[in-house]
Amino acid sequence: MTGGLWLWLAVGALAAAAALLVLRPLARAGMGALPAALLAAAPVALAFALYLWIGRPGLPDMPVGERGEEAAQHAELLNLAARLEAHLETNPGDARGWRVLAGAWRGLGRTQETADALAHAVQAEGGLDGAPAGLLADYGEARTTASAGMVTPEALAAFRAALQREAGQPKAWHYLAVERLQSGDDVGALALWRGLEAASEPDAPWLGIVRNRIERLAQRLGPAAADVAPAAPEGASPDG
Repeated sequence: MTGGLWLWLAVGALAAAAALLVLRPLARAGMGALPAALLAAAPVALAFALYLWIGRPGLPDMPVGERGEEAAQHAELLNLAARLEAHLETNPGDARGWRVLAGAWRGLGRTQETADALAHAVQAEGGLDGAPAGLLADYGEARTTASAGMVTPEALAAFRAALQREAGQPKAWHYLAVERLQSGDDVGALALWRGLEAASEPDAPWLGIVRNRIERLAQRLGPAAADVAPAAPEGASPDG
């Protein structure tokens, strides 16, 4: 079997395994899926977004039989990750393989391994100067997640590079606002989130998150928030 065909099968197996791992407890609890905002649209990324709901205190206990099924899916993802790592040892320039591996680590909740795999994918795609904007934004987000939500210098560089390649890249734009907030610049963060809101389509899936951020930050700033105009990162337009 060729390496390309094997990787396509691996993508399908990863998406199926991750979906089975997370969908059953969500359906039993009656919960909706985690909003897909700021996540890649690939099935593996969506499966990871759903996976983030697992373990919440409100979820009912899982029957013993289903726990065994979940353990089996967990083992399947580990096996898939091991096979991908073996493949990538001899094919380090396979960017798609690194992205699939990152998806496997996401599904397993391994944040540092996810970020490292995406770092290899970025390198295989030409680094910060050549990788696609979406990949750069995903890598920056993974670095942020691996750092307990803090936008690290490596993540910030990736977000800025993403916006250089795609003006208005929404995930990168959002995390630049997060970085401003973490730096103590509440006004700058509010301006960026208002800019992202203005630049987004009315049905953009991330708008709920952005508007929630805007509301909370405006309440904190008080009357001064009224004077904060929408702003955009370099190369993006708040007018959409």
